[in-house]
Amino acid sequence: MKFIDIHNHLIAHWDDGAEDWEMSLEMLRQGMDDGIEQVICTPHILSGNDLKREDELISLYEELKRRAKEAEIPIKIHLGAELYIQPDMMLDRKICTLAQNGRYFLAEFSMSMIPDFVAQKFFDYLLTDKIPIIAHPERNVSIINAPQKACEFVERGALLQVNAGSLYGVFGSRVQTAAVQLMDANLVHFIASDGHDLNTRPLLLRKTFEIVKEKWGDERARKLFYENQVKMINAEDIPAGNFQMINSQPLSFREKISNFINKIN
Repeated sequence: MKFIDIHNHLIAHWDDGAEDWEMSLEMLRQGMDDGIEQVICTPHILSGNDLKREDELISLYEELKRRAKEAEIPIKIHLGAELYIQPDMMLDRKICTLAQNGRYFLAEFSMSMIPDFVAQKFFDYLLTDKIPIIAHPERNVSIINAPQKACEFVERGALLQVNAGSLYGVFGSRVQTAAVQLMDANLVHFIASDGHDLNTRPLLLRKTFEIVKEKWGDERARKLFYENQVKMINAEDIPAGNFQMINSQPLSFREKISNFINKIN
């Protein structure tokens, strides 16, 4: 089984991902050995000022492709971005959509909350056939506390991308529980590495693929690790599928304290 990774931080000298080109290439080799055949680089875009540096980012992307070719790494490398959604953010730059397909974009917002403007902003994007893919919703405190919020986003046309490590506890038990809830409700459309380095958050997918295959079936696993990615790269429609609403359980006192500490941190 081959995989396509749509969320990672492979491009060196830009964000908190690969520290240098040597690490970028080692991450690609790691992914290649794991079965990854295509990647979409998604460097953080935190503001309009980052968008103004588009030419610089494209130059770094071309440098990564050149170095990967010289190193005889056969992974096909695309460019996109992980957009930290702002009220005034436009999608008029080439780097805004994944694989520069003009349709799908990877959206991130604060881990501690969902800003009030996001629902309207997503609606405005969807009216122009720009489809948000929400990055790692299972790590957002608002969704952890009230996972039905994820259902509301999908009902309105957004898609969800869960991090591979979330399903085996890399980000803690509460994130893992949220990821499983989203999977059980058939709300997840992509699983990606969110790779940042070689050890803590590597460019690996096979372990999680096997978990998904065992718990939710081979057909589902193939969709979440390859088939939906192909459709997205080609700007084709991706059906939301038959998903279920999630009933939130009241938080225990321990969970409330844990959430309070997370917000402080």
